[in-house]
Amino acid sequence: MFSTILSNVPPENLFLLLILLISAGVFTGIIAGLFGVGGGVVVVPTLYYIFTLAEVDENIRMHLAVGTSLANIIPISIVAALSHAKRKSVDIFLLKTISYSVVAGVILGAFIVSSLTGKTLIFIYSSLLLLVSLQFFFWNDAWRIAVEFPRNILKHLYGSSIGFFSVIIGIGGGSLSVPLLKLHSFEIHKAIGTASGIGAFIAIPGTIGFIISGVLNGVSVPLSLGYVNFMGLAMFTPMTMLAAPLGVRLAHYLSKEKLNKLFAAFIFIMAIRLFIEWAGL
Repeated sequence: MFSTILSNVPPENLFLLLILLISAGVFTGIIAGLFGVGGGVVVVPTLYYIFTLAEVDENIRMHLAVGTSLANIIPISIVAALSHAKRKSVDIFLLKTISYSVVAGVILGAFIVSSLTGKTLIFIYSSLLLLVSLQFFFWNDAWRIAVEFPRNILKHLYGSSIGFFSVIIGIGGGSLSVPLLKLHSFEIHKAIGTASGIGAFIAIPGTIGFIISGVLNGVSVPLSLGYVNFMGLAMFTPMTMLAAPLGVRLAHYLSKEKLNKLFAAFIFIMAIRLFIEWAGL
């Protein structure tokens, strides 16, 4: 696989590719800590491009990017959540009570995703990101659904939905859980910190599910187990783990308004880029 990538990149561009990969890893870690999104919004499209260079079968390319992204999110979300917890920005009680429903949604999504085409996955991914970005662009802090997060069956419906959609598109859930928590009167820093914790409950069972689904579907890609590619992990995980605490510190120095706008701009750009990719397939 690595030799295929090298052969598809002009020699004069190899150094640039290396710099871009390192930068993407650092950026992924920073936004994971900054926004509680697990970094999947960067990792998935970058890995998709890498697997394109590696000439991975187009039918499983997006699945491999999503599965590898989830595996990458495991250490990132744990590091980010622990860093936020030290600053008292994680709702531990909510994490404990919602974890079961999140995991249930993840397990269901991990096995359904194997029946979706790569093009469908890209469309779902970009559509969800676009909706989230628009919500943050036009966010009004007066918007509230309730004064606190629900304690009844609705809580578990939220949790399972976050787990289901997050695992399908390979994200840590922050893109969905941060706005949901804010609508239930969570302060932005607390919402981001709690979302980081939710990311761990999504990434661990999600990764296992993608491995099993890939194995059952007979996926055979070099340096991979099911839909998780170890070369992709080696490219991102070390740098993202080092950079995640920096994102946490930035989150506590920036104002709520700046956090909202930065989050929205980043998600919007990624959504448009992936819509263009989807339209070209």
